[in-house]
Amino acid sequence: MEIEKYNYQGDTNVGFYATVSNSYVVIPRQFEEKEYFPEKTVQTRIAGTNLVGLFTAGNSNCLLLPESVKEREVEKIEESGINYHILDSIENALGNIILVNDRGAVISPELEEQKKEIAEALEVEVETGEIGSIENPGVCGVVNSKGAVIHRDASTEEAEHVKEVLQLEDINIGTINMGSPYIGSGSIASDDFILVGHDTTGPEIGRLDRVTVKRD
Repeated sequence: MEIEKYNYQGDTNVGFYATVSNSYVVIPRQFEEKEYFPEKTVQTRIAGTNLVGLFTAGNSNCLLLPESVKEREVEKIEESGINYHILDSIENALGNIILVNDRGAVISPELEEQKKEIAEALEVEVETGEIGSIENPGVCGVVNSKGAVIHRDASTEEAEHVKEVLQLEDINIGTINMGSPYIGSGSIASDDFILVGHDTTGPEIGRLDRVTVKRD
């Protein structure tokens, strides 16, 4: 497991700029490609912006795109061989409102009407939920197949709900980038690597390591 600090064009909120899974990485231009990225790595804009991680969400089965995605951007995804689905919703900041891995997804109550559509696209169980009483679970956590670190104000009930839906071995609360509770804004994770913003402290990285890294 690689854990590395990285800023995108000076911004510590690396989670807003990339979406990763165990089978692909989607990043904007000028985002440094890492040697541990999977073969399916595509550089593109989404909704005319570099905020790829803000506007998309997905797992190894499918990448969810917002309705605001541009035709050329869809073509780039198609050319990469990544399976995708354009979500029928007025909600565009999918990375903020969907927390997902290869086993499940917790989505914002705002997406209740799209619950079945999301489940069919991602091929996992989908449930609505809040983290820290915030209706944006995606920006409030980072997750892989083993574990998740979520918003420091998450209740025990919220944490257990996320753990059950995403079928995790471990879950904990924490912060990123020297105290930000919005873990998803400052980090991205797969089973093979984690990128965090440069302001992330040793203890914050240590918590991510304990919860998300599989031990032999």
